[in-house]
Amino acid sequence: MGKASDDVLSFQFPPTTDAVPAARAALDPLRDEIDADVMEDARLLVSELVTNAVRHARLGAHDVIEVSARVDDGILRVAVRDAGIGFDVAPRTIASSDAAGWGLHLVAEIADRWGAAALDEGTEVWFEIAARRARS
Repeated sequence: MGKASDDVLSFQFPPTTDAVPAARAALDPLRDEIDADVMEDARLLVSELVTNAVRHARLGAHDVIEVSARVDDGILRVAVRDAGIGFDVAPRTIASSDAAGWGLHLVAEIADRWGAAALDEGTEVWFEIAARRARS
């Protein structure tokens, strides 16, 4: 069905806006395992999740944002962890007129599955997306 891999990419970034493009680039080693359009979607989604961590997790200068990614059995799974205080999952609806705050809405719309979990020390938000798309 798909290639199973025990290889997990794992990166740590400082909680600054520089973490966003760095997290996108960190996915590059997976480009041979996933379709190009899936890579673009994954880069968008990891950008949104890392941006949320930078803006909302109330991280200190010595904290880090952890990003892990792997392809297992044809599924790309990306997780973003931080030491932040957590949040209530409430993605926007299309009826919302707010100009900002659409990151989780994008994740919900594009990812095949996603979720958020409180950890002993922080929060993890993850998404899964099929590594290959069916061709018509």
